[in-house]
Amino acid sequence: MEMKRFCQLMLVFWLCSLCALAQGDDVWTLSGKVTDAKTRKPMAHVSVTDRSVGTVTNEAGEFVLKLPSAPETVTFSCLGYKTQKLSAKALGSVRVEVRLEPSSVMLDEIVVQGADAKELVRKAMAKIVDNYPNVPNLLRGFYRETVDKRGHFTCISEGVVDVYKTGYDKNDWRDGVAIIKGRRLLSQRPGDTLSVKLQGGPVLPIILDVVKESEVLLNEEELNNYSFRYVTMSKADDRNQYVVEITPLLVVPYALYHGRLYIDQETLAFTRIELSLDMRDTDKVTQMILKKKPTGLRFTPHELSIYIDYKTDNGITRINYIRNVIRFRCDWKRKLFKSNFMVTSEMVVTDRQEGKDLKPIKSRDTFNRKDNFYDKVVYFNDPDFWGHDNIIEPTEDLLKGIEKIKKRISRN
Repeated sequence: MEMKRFCQLMLVFWLCSLCALAQGDDVWTLSGKVTDAKTRKPMAHVSVTDRSVGTVTNEAGEFVLKLPSAPETVTFSCLGYKTQKLSAKALGSVRVEVRLEPSSVMLDEIVVQGADAKELVRKAMAKIVDNYPNVPNLLRGFYRETVDKRGHFTCISEGVVDVYKTGYDKNDWRDGVAIIKGRRLLSQRPGDTLSVKLQGGPVLPIILDVVKESEVLLNEEELNNYSFRYVTMSKADDRNQYVVEITPLLVVPYALYHGRLYIDQETLAFTRIELSLDMRDTDKVTQMILKKKPTGLRFTPHELSIYIDYKTDNGITRINYIRNVIRFRCDWKRKLFKSNFMVTSEMVVTDRQEGKDLKPIKSRDTFNRKDNFYDKVVYFNDPDFWGHDNIIEPTEDLLKGIEKIKKRISRN
């Protein structure tokens, strides 16, 4: 009897332990759509966070946010719109629609006319060490890379990555990226394989973080290659932003950018940077985009655009979202047909750690910039693959593309 009672007690203890584990594994999930309150159109790239953990909306304005427990508030913010902070109790854990109101900004003509746009950029550059982290950051991010050939997805690869970045007061060779887990879907149809290697990949938050990697744009020598002018003012997180437009001024041995720099009026922090490569000299552009191509293939670039979004919390501005789009044409000599491609790469920071004691990513785990991301992950068809990780929700056209590729794979 004593043994039987002991076994019963152990069984109860075991079941209680399982219940505790199940509760510990529960995730508070909020899904929904963000739209413009006036036009009711979906809003892409809206930041959805509970301070440190977050995601962004996809092109259709849709999002899913997963948190260990219900937060006090969830914040929805986008440049040019009033920030909304909604309580978890008001939101619940069901699908919601959030409507953001456009924010109107009265342009202070006196301030703008009394300051030179180029000089403002210089002042913002001088404030980088004050406005951005000066200790190491370990960022957890979701990365997605898609290849579109003539309007059809031929390759989709995505993963959870860790990004180690030293303080913004210095550039450091220890900055690196590690793939935590990833998957890919690659079309098996002959001719769909992308035969060129392009610059980019999951190292985007390192090589394209223009604020930290100053040699790209924000240095005195580069500033002399551009003209600057104020174009408007906007709001981000309910704070006024200067908007400075840059255009190429001189002819240099490499391609320059057209773009807009968004600068916080009070702190002079860069809050968003939008760049598009000047495409007038295709040879210069090709040198910047293309890493490798087969002999006999003609590569013609059409677009390279970069979008970088930063978020400010407790006086520190940090990278939040980055997107890179490359459009180009490939054709083989002696072949009639030409193929137009669009390669899109994006990463959102879903969580972060910060502190002097953070260790760099070990060299054996660091993603090699010479490699392709889809070569480093494997085909994996599991609806629960991401688990509790925050991701960028796939759009409807991406979901259709995934299903088409899956059907092709299953037939082979």
